Amino acid sequence: MVAAALGALALGVGACGDPAPVVDAVAEAGPTAPPADAHLVDGGWPEAAAWIARESAGGRATVVNLFASWCGPCREEAPVLRRAMADHPGIAFLGVDHIDRRPEGEAFLEEEELGFDATLFDVAGDVAAGIGARGMPTTAFFDRDGRLVALHTGPLTEADLAERLAELGP
Repeated sequence: MVAAALGALALGVGACGDPAPVVDAVAEAGPTAPPADAHLVDGGWPEAAAWIARESAGGRATVVNLFASWCGPCREEAPVLRRAMADHPGIAFLGVDHIDRRPEGEAFLEEEELGFDATLFDVAGDVAAGIGARGMPTTAFFDRDGRLVALHTGPLTEADLAERLAELGP
């Protein structure tokens, strides 16, 4: 039952505007969300989806950013993300260190001063597969109902991110 629900979750979230929000599949599957201040805890799509569902239950939209220390464009977009996180405390930001090595991921977060609300260490690339990511960096935007409403591949610009965050609300 859990495997079937997670399979449906992974397939259903890959397309923007899918009518089934993440929260529905998570409620059925029952994975545990990492703590709100998780810092590079091991996790994949089930944990990310549970985190999105928990934030949605609290009335918060969620931005999920996939990054890696080896990704030059990830460094390019880091200042944009850092400012957005400071300017939008009502939106949850989940960082996902994608197919990386933990020491390098830790150094990347420290060097770029990225203070995500929580950060997962996804050595298998499970979150990317779950949201349908096709390159790095990728940022997924989930509304307050846990629905994937936009997927951005490549480094975010100030304008890109401002537009998406405005769509999510305060």
